Amino acid sequence: MNITTFSPPFRIVGGYFICGFIFLLLSAASFLKADFGAIQAPQTASFFHVFLLGFVISIIIGALYQLTSVIIQKEFFTVKFAFLNLLAYGAGVALLSAGLLLSSIPLMHAGGAVLLLSLFYFTICYALSFIGTPKWSFPAVALAISAAFLAVGISLGFALVLALSGVEIFGVYFSEILSYHIYFVLGFVFFVIVGAACVLLPMFSLAHDLSFALAKASLALYLLAGLFLLKDFGIFIAFAALASFAAQAIYILARRVRKAIDYWNLNVYISLAALGFSAAFWLAGRADLAAFWLLYGFLFAFIVAHLYKIAPFLIWYHYVSPFVGKRKIPMLEDMIIKKIAYAACVPNILALACASFGALTPAVILQAASIILVLINIVNIFNYIKFGEEK
Repeated sequence: MNITTFSPPFRIVGGYFICGFIFLLLSAASFLKADFGAIQAPQTASFFHVFLLGFVISIIIGALYQLTSVIIQKEFFTVKFAFLNLLAYGAGVALLSAGLLLSSIPLMHAGGAVLLLSLFYFTICYALSFIGTPKWSFPAVALAISAAFLAVGISLGFALVLALSGVEIFGVYFSEILSYHIYFVLGFVFFVIVGAACVLLPMFSLAHDLSFALAKASLALYLLAGLFLLKDFGIFIAFAALASFAAQAIYILARRVRKAIDYWNLNVYISLAALGFSAAFWLAGRADLAAFWLLYGFLFAFIVAHLYKIAPFLIWYHYVSPFVGKRKIPMLEDMIIKKIAYAACVPNILALACASFGALTPAVILQAASIILVLINIVNIFNYIKFGEEK
C-alpha cells in the first residue's frame, strides 16, 4: 500500500494544515504573555493550548487522516463530517484559548465543550479505524495507543475546565489532574510522532534493513513514566523515552542512502538537537527555555520538515497527476522554493539562541520571521491546487 491508497479529500487534510499555521502565528504573540514560573496560570495555559492544540495537534489530525490508512493498511473509518468537525475544532481552540487568556469562565466553558465534542468525534473515528487491522506493525500499535491517550487526555482537559469554575472532581487535586492531562496529551503527540517517524523517516531517507528497538524502548519508557508521574523520577523516565526516540531517528538518518543535507533532514537535525537542549534546560530549572526549545525547536522543526515532503506529494497527487502525459508537469521538488526553505532555518536557529540568553522578545520576532518564511513555501505549494486551471 502507498500513501495515496484510500486517500481522503485534500480539503480535509489541507484544512487542518491551514488551521494549524494560523494558530502557529498566534502562538508567537501569546508566548510573551505566558509565565512559565507559574505553569497553572491561565495565560500560560492559553499559550500551550494555542501552540499544542492549535498548531501541533491540528497538523497531526490532518496528517492522520492520510497516514493512518498507510500504516494500518486499511481505510480510515469515515471522513463524513470531517470538514465540519474541523470548523468546530478551530472555533473550540480559539474560544478556549481566549477564555484562558482573559480568565473568562463562560468562554472557557463554551470553548471546552465545543473542543471536547470535536476531539471526541475524531477520536472515535480514529479508534474505530483500527478494528480489523490486517497487520499489527509497531507503527500501528503506537498509533492505536495514541488514540487511547487522546481520549483520556481530552477528558481530563474538560475536567480541568470544570475544576477552574469550582466543580470538585472526585476529590482529586487540580495539580494531579493537570499532570495527567499533560502526560496523556503529550503522550498522544509522542506516540503519533514515534509511529509516523518509523514509517516516514525510512521512506524519505531511503534507509533499509532497520531495527526499531530504540523506538519500541521509547514507547515502553513513556508508558512506564506514567506509573511514576507524581514522583520526582517520573520526569527522568520520560526524558529517557525522548532520548531513546532521538537515538532511533539519528540511527535511521545515519543509514540513509542520500547523504546530502537538504531542507528536510536539516530541519530534522535541528529538531533532534533542540530536543536535547530542551531536556538540558529543564534539568537546569529553566522551564521557560525548555518550553521554547521543545515547542519551537523540536516540534516546529520536525513538523515543518515533514510538511515539506507530505504537502507537495498530496497536492501533486490530487491536482497535478491527472495531467500526466497531457502537459508538462512539475516535479515534487519544483513545488518547494528551496532558498526560502533553507532561509527559514536561520531565524529559527537564531530565535533559539536569543531565547537561551534571555532575549525573549527578539527570539519571538525571529521565530515569527521563520514561521512567515515557512508559510511562503506552504502558500506556494497550495498554489498548485490551481494547476488544472492554468492554460
